[in-house]
Amino acid sequence: MANKNRAPKASIKNSACRTSAMGASLFATTNANRIGENVAGDLTWRGIFLTICANDGPRRCGMNNLLAEMNVSGDLASLLLAYMDRQGLELPALRASLRQFRPASRMRFRHWWHYLETLQRQLPEQPVGMELGQAIAPSHLGVLGYLSLSCATVAEALQRFQRYQRLLHDGDTGCLELAPEGIRLYWENRFGPSTQLSDEVLVMGMVTHLRRLTGIPNLQPLSLNFTGAPAVAAAAYRQFVQCPVYFNQPQLELRLPADCLNLPLGHGDPALRQLLEQQAQTLLAVLPKAGDFELRLRQAIVKAIEDGQPNLDQVARTLALSRRTLHRRLQDRGLEFRALLQSARLQLARQYLQQRRLTLTEIALLLGYSEQSAFSRAFRHWSGESPRQYQRRSREQGSG
Repeated sequence: MANKNRAPKASIKNSACRTSAMGASLFATTNANRIGENVAGDLTWRGIFLTICANDGPRRCGMNNLLAEMNVSGDLASLLLAYMDRQGLELPALRASLRQFRPASRMRFRHWWHYLETLQRQLPEQPVGMELGQAIAPSHLGVLGYLSLSCATVAEALQRFQRYQRLLHDGDTGCLELAPEGIRLYWENRFGPSTQLSDEVLVMGMVTHLRRLTGIPNLQPLSLNFTGAPAVAAAAYRQFVQCPVYFNQPQLELRLPADCLNLPLGHGDPALRQLLEQQAQTLLAVLPKAGDFELRLRQAIVKAIEDGQPNLDQVARTLALSRRTLHRRLQDRGLEFRALLQSARLQLARQYLQQRRLTLTEIALLLGYSEQSAFSRAFRHWSGESPRQYQRRSREQGSG
């Protein structure tokens, strides 16, 4: 029986809005601005520009999230153990679990998220993610932390961060763009969202580390965007970073003044930098290749949605796999096709809802729904609000 929510293939392809919407396609690759060598050494950044995915916390970071089975650095376990000591938290089971991670080991994202949520439940009134970010030290970042310390300028440090970021975590890496209003450091969401707490550790840790590198304790970003909701009162975040902080935004993003790139670092050491970079290259070379199948799977699901055939058979054909083989690979990774499809549709819906020129009827067609009402019901079920409510809230956040 045909899916009553699926729009006919021709209807989508003939939609007047299809070309304009796909111009901001989820996987359209483009070059970021080149930063001149006189400003930022050999910084050249190339990324897939996305405007997708609002983070709804751990409830959306399970079976529908490819990122959950990827890894973060096991060095971060020491960050959590030190934090627990300062807070006077015993939690023997959590401590035992964290102590299994040795330097340069890896832990699953889903375990990292669980550890952070456990700490937040123990300290419900405290901004745990932000406090962990403030406590970040070079030792918690492994060789990447010490490599950044040996750089001569912020530009060099950011370049090494981008080049070797996978030593810190798998999945999407930060992209840097020099825009007229300053530097944009943002993270894509090709593998699904991380949690708000994890994003807080990452970005607040970036701010803390930049302040340490430059010796400027009050270094101020221009703005900070989170994809999720704040764990505590938003004023606490603004007080730390001393800049506007926005929540429920399309992507995680940190904006810095352009002149930050030329700031000198107090511990620059070319000989040490060369040695540490060789070590980073060696460590990077032995990391298992992560995310190739997951990224191709994500692309195939998006293509199936665009073609009006969002089903397992169509995705398997795109991947040149049998239905049985694809099903087995999903099972091996603890993934469910229906949940992945729902996640992709939700992320695309949020992308399209950000574009004011698209009507709800056009968005419904692009997502494979024959009726706007079916799309609106599905979106409310996914996110807890209607498409129009999401549009209104996003615009208010963006202008605030």
